[in-house]
Amino acid sequence: MQAAAVLMRTVVLLGFLAGLAMPSHATDYYLSSSEGNDGNDGLSSGNPFASLAMVDTLSLVAGDRVLLKCGDRWRGEQLRVNGAGGPGNPITYGSYPTGCANRPALSGALPIVGWSVHSGSVYVANLSAGANSGLFPLGISQLFRSEERLPCGRWPNLDAGYAFVDSAPSGNQLTAADLPAGGWVGAVLRIKTQRWLLVNRDVVGTAGTTLTLNEAVSCRGGTCAGWGFFLQNHLRALDEDGEWSYDAVTNRVYLFSTSGPPSGITGSVVLDDDPGHHGGVMIQANAAHAVVENLAITQWYANGVGAQASMRDDVYHHVTVRDCEITDVDAAAVRLSTWVWSALNGRDGLRGGRDMAFLRNRIDGANHFGITGYYSDSLIEDNDISNIGLIANLNPTGMGCGTTGASCTENGDGVRIRTYLVEDSGHHNQVRLNRISRTGYNAVDVFGSYTVVEYNHIVEPCFSKGDCGGVRTFGSDSLASTRVHDITLQSNIIVDSIGNVEGVKIDYRQPFGMGLYIDHYSRDVASIGNTILNSTFTGLLYQNSSGVITGNTMHNNSNGIYYAGQVNLAGSVTQVSSMTGNVLYGLAENAWTLSLDGGSLLSSDNNYFFHPYVPMQITTGGWAGRKTFPEWQTWSGQDSSSEENWFSLALGDVPLSRVFFNPTENPVVLSLEPRKYLDLDQTPVSISLTLAPFSSRVLIDDGPSNNIFVNGFETGDFSAWSDVAG
Repeated sequence: MQAAAVLMRTVVLLGFLAGLAMPSHATDYYLSSSEGNDGNDGLSSGNPFASLAMVDTLSLVAGDRVLLKCGDRWRGEQLRVNGAGGPGNPITYGSYPTGCANRPALSGALPIVGWSVHSGSVYVANLSAGANSGLFPLGISQLFRSEERLPCGRWPNLDAGYAFVDSAPSGNQLTAADLPAGGWVGAVLRIKTQRWLLVNRDVVGTAGTTLTLNEAVSCRGGTCAGWGFFLQNHLRALDEDGEWSYDAVTNRVYLFSTSGPPSGITGSVVLDDDPGHHGGVMIQANAAHAVVENLAITQWYANGVGAQASMRDDVYHHVTVRDCEITDVDAAAVRLSTWVWSALNGRDGLRGGRDMAFLRNRIDGANHFGITGYYSDSLIEDNDISNIGLIANLNPTGMGCGTTGASCTENGDGVRIRTYLVEDSGHHNQVRLNRISRTGYNAVDVFGSYTVVEYNHIVEPCFSKGDCGGVRTFGSDSLASTRVHDITLQSNIIVDSIGNVEGVKIDYRQPFGMGLYIDHYSRDVASIGNTILNSTFTGLLYQNSSGVITGNTMHNNSNGIYYAGQVNLAGSVTQVSSMTGNVLYGLAENAWTLSLDGGSLLSSDNNYFFHPYVPMQITTGGWAGRKTFPEWQTWSGQDSSSEENWFSLALGDVPLSRVFFNPTENPVVLSLEPRKYLDLDQTPVSISLTLAPFSSRVLIDDGPSNNIFVNGFETGDFSAWSDVAG
């Protein structure tokens, strides 16, 4: 399986190198919002077009370039990627002059003027009147002041967290004793119904402290009593500077301003009442061998990059998006999900493009997803993806999902690879060398086959929801027939998986974050050389899944409330064929090194089982199955060449372990002075430590090197390279 994965990576990368070869361009077309005119011919920087609509009039061929002037901003105009280039000779949509830092900006927000006092510090603007007239026929989804995103008003305020349901008189009614008196009709309710679900409902009625919703809501445990919620997008929730709400019935926007009449206000204009596929950049049906590069795509009401909802015959392919900034979009930074009908291969269904590439982009502040789609043979590499699906940023659409149903599990993912038909989507993809931080749900979510996730640096996944991880795979049906198989998860560094349970009923309010989450009939998943630190539930979980676990470092996971292991094997069908060369290092009293909860471990050896605080560090079945390391060896007949901790600590003692890691593509040399250390084999390590790319070492502090106690980390900032336990 690993050899096949390496071959697959080589073939895909060679394909991309061929597709991204330097083109011989035919015609360059220039656009400038500040200096252009649509009456120009657009053939020189001195005679540019003005509007992006002019791009739609061009018959582009291989080698043509559409160039937008650096520093210019287009508001409310979509750039459509049309036409087919050729291998090594794409159609390019980029910028001029070459290599500029002030990228051309495609903004989805238009100025809002005509503000007047509504009441007190609340101001109102009529989007159907005056200079606003005709610009916002379908309203807005976001509001900005001087380009800074403003918070949609909510009760309780963000710093107060969630309110809690006291009772549920009926399926579509909720009662909360602390609900402020008065009407809340028109507000949007967001309620946690599971650790991993934040469901939306419209408030259609209010009577005292009881809310009536547009549709029933179902919570874990059979009742919504005890579950957390908050209300958004209502005039009555505006009580802090910058909070706003939008009334779709009157097409008015309200803004709480402590500095007088608002100025510099823009709103993300809604262009379609079914915005799921729309974006600032739209990939059209005939797009192939095209490059979108060096653009700033920002403040869109839906996606940064989207695609047509349906296409005949075939889907776009060989499209690269690189070196772009995609920020503050209300849905996904990139969402490619297109229904292909009358398909040339006879298989109608959802696809997200084949041989796609997303390279070196900066994605920040998308509210539904980072990059999501039904991709095949595609590459997601060297991107910065951050602040996806954060509660603080949610607008009237929330984290997505609409206000009916409950299909909202994956929203908040940093990267999601989906599958519809296994032949045409979800297979042979690579997610590598990305930096992914603060995602509401999983950092990477895989629903396909033959996929490689490697060399990613992931920090604080599961920031808004729980029961998720740094990387998750989620299969289907059974191990024999699952769509998710032959996955390689290699050399990723995953730090601080939170598993947020704010708003969760007290019965289930245990932090639930994982490093690698191999779930629901994922077959032949190889976890190799990963570093997983400080997950609240477990470092590595195989649940009703199969694979191998080789050369991983897991330290201080299961540091929440639950008893769990650095490695958990759960479910009766789980089968790990080999576990070798791993470091399993627990620190919390409720942390085991290894937990077998119904799963099978066929072979295990050459591992380090370290838990200085708890001698009975392994379980083969809950509390009753606890074992010391020698007892595990006797019981299992395995791990004869493995090691256990050679020192012990009392509960409350400061940990001696320190993890050093390198989350970059190049080797690094770290100074260890003035401390000295031992490795896990008790070999002295001092002066310096060399780490290969995306590798780590656990060392044991052996005191000052010169008999003078100085914390070596006070002499420099090593925060990017180490994790201090405790």
